[in-house]
Amino acid sequence: MNKFKLKEDGSMLTPEFRVSFPKIFEKGMDGKFGCGMMFDKGSTDMKLLQAKIEEAVKDKWGSKKPKNLTFPIMDGDDSDRAEREGCWYINGKAGKYRPALVDRYKDEIEDPEEFYAGCYARAVITLYSYDRKDIGKAGVSVGIRSIQKIRDGEPLVSRVSAENEFDELPDETDDL
Repeated sequence: MNKFKLKEDGSMLTPEFRVSFPKIFEKGMDGKFGCGMMFDKGSTDMKLLQAKIEEAVKDKWGSKKPKNLTFPIMDGDDSDRAEREGCWYINGKAGKYRPALVDRYKDEIEDPEEFYAGCYARAVITLYSYDRKDIGKAGVSVGIRSIQKIRDGEPLVSRVSAENEFDELPDETDDL
């Protein structure tokens, strides 16, 4: 069973996850860096992360938890995205600063094509609680400090190849 590991500074090292929607080389539409993390339900022990989330809630709100509190762990089986089936899904954020990104040998990855949706990685994460009374949202989120790509995987793309989009045309036709 793959487990989260607590580091001396209170951060956690994740077990292997599959990368989804990476925003590591360019900020996303929200102006932040980050990526989705898909953890296999059958092989990932989420107990330490769940305990740390509960601890963050207690530290922030005590016994007076706000209504509609949001948590970072989502059940991929409840998603409309097929690739999330059988997974726990976490949307990790790195904020306005790009997280460090290295390969399995700890060499920096500088090519955006090397880190893509579908590859496998692990990360050092932190938890933070938020209470946005101005918009009525409160919860616990996952912050990504650094990422290590572990291995390649089948890319998660929804694109269809051009060969499958068109019929072949005869030479010099006006019938388009």
